Amino acid sequence: MRVFLSGPMGSGKSTLGPWLARQLGKPFVDLDLFVEQQAGRSVQEIFTEEGESGFRSREQSAVSSILSSTPYGDALVALGGGTITNDDVRRRLLREGVLVTLMPPLSALQQRLGNGENRPLLATRNLESLLQERRDDYLECHAQLDTVAMDRQAILQNLRELLATPPLVVPLGRRTYRVHVGSGVRARLGGELDRLQGSSLGLVTDSNVISHWKDFVTPVGDRQPDYTLVLEPGEAHKNLQSVERVWNAALEHGADRQTLLLAWGGGVVGDLTGFAAATLLRGVRFVQMPTTLLAMVDSSVGGKTGFDHDRGKNLIGAFHQPECVLCDLDFLSTLPDREYRSGLAEVVKSMWLSGASDVAFLEDAMAGIRQRDPSVLQEMVCRSVALKSRIVEADEREAGSRRLLNLGHTVGHAIEADHGFQGLSHGESVALGMVAAVRISCGLGVMDRFVADRLITLMNGLGLPTDLDRYVTSGTWPFLTSDKKREGSSIHFVLPGQPGETQVQRLEMDVIRKHCAT
Repeated sequence: MRVFLSGPMGSGKSTLGPWLARQLGKPFVDLDLFVEQQAGRSVQEIFTEEGESGFRSREQSAVSSILSSTPYGDALVALGGGTITNDDVRRRLLREGVLVTLMPPLSALQQRLGNGENRPLLATRNLESLLQERRDDYLECHAQLDTVAMDRQAILQNLRELLATPPLVVPLGRRTYRVHVGSGVRARLGGELDRLQGSSLGLVTDSNVISHWKDFVTPVGDRQPDYTLVLEPGEAHKNLQSVERVWNAALEHGADRQTLLLAWGGGVVGDLTGFAAATLLRGVRFVQMPTTLLAMVDSSVGGKTGFDHDRGKNLIGAFHQPECVLCDLDFLSTLPDREYRSGLAEVVKSMWLSGASDVAFLEDAMAGIRQRDPSVLQEMVCRSVALKSRIVEADEREAGSRRLLNLGHTVGHAIEADHGFQGLSHGESVALGMVAAVRISCGLGVMDRFVADRLITLMNGLGLPTDLDRYVTSGTWPFLTSDKKREGSSIHFVLPGQPGETQVQRLEMDVIRKHCAT
């Protein structure tokens, strides 16, 4: 796997890079030297003759050459200080390797750079303002390392850990966060809490989690929670009263704006804690440590938080991104079969949105999924999170493409609310909602019957309910009027087609009801 070292000029990329490459057994590439070799001129000469835009164009071409060249398939590449300012380049580097930002303190950079000799940008720019300008770009990485606070061996150890289990990155500028997936990743919690340096730590969980994992009530590492709040489990308790309990516990323990909340549980705990964090003192930070499959592949990533109302599901909420997400697959070992299958509904949704290769993966891995094979679980969760990360990156607040993630949720939420959030789990309701979406899509000519049968067969094979008519009642349809996606008498409805070809159309509510009944 490639490693890309990013960071401002003077951060140590060119000096530290060759040593790290030798330790890791990787070829070393200095991007500036690569550009000079391609251009037959020095970086300074390129800046003088072509300006910064000319240099950036050459730099982007050099990155493409390296990424498409087999000899550099496992290289450690020291990037230029401004390489990652190009959005397309930065996002490609995140996808095709491990991107690490070296970021010493400003005072150390100023001391190293002196008068800026042979640094073309410093002839016309101030270093501090340049760093501020690039701050968000530097934060979109797999890890940020301080080359003053850490010695070479510590940096090397961090790189080895990253290469062993690279986190998935949700790239949102200064709100960027990482999603760690794998068995035992809860051991990283102590390091994450040290990094975040909260003034106090509140742990929010539920009685189901505590009953199975009582030996892990406190986080790994030196930091212990200042208090632990245990909520009642289940969707029936996803309400304002539970949010008030989170607020009250935090305030009783002297919460300030540097307080951290840790959501340790399924989607209900995560949504409630996230909303409480979004609104407590006008916003405090929180960490997600999901314990259910559904929460790992869906609700813990993306920043949607909230709670239910008598008129429908998740009608009160806020967008509030977590600081990090730790998806420890070990937690799934105690998950009841029905809850595990429930999470598979969101997996099917994500894979159908993603495309043909991901759907084929599910079909081929059916036996391993049912048996909870660790390697299959890892791949399944990572693929689902990667899809959600791409969509959230493009549309964080659901103004466009993020609406696709509501596949199965419009009718699914209505069914769930009609049943009083009891008897049917959220995932089971989403599965039934996807059946409704299939019927509507076929009725409108968007999806053909062969493709529809493929999706239904996939859900049946994973043990998800597909007998829609058994669960839809006359009381289901009034809940559509409370759907968050409603505009007047119509709803932004997600219509599946071929894998990867899902679309959103505004449909009148009577059209939805008519085709669901066919």
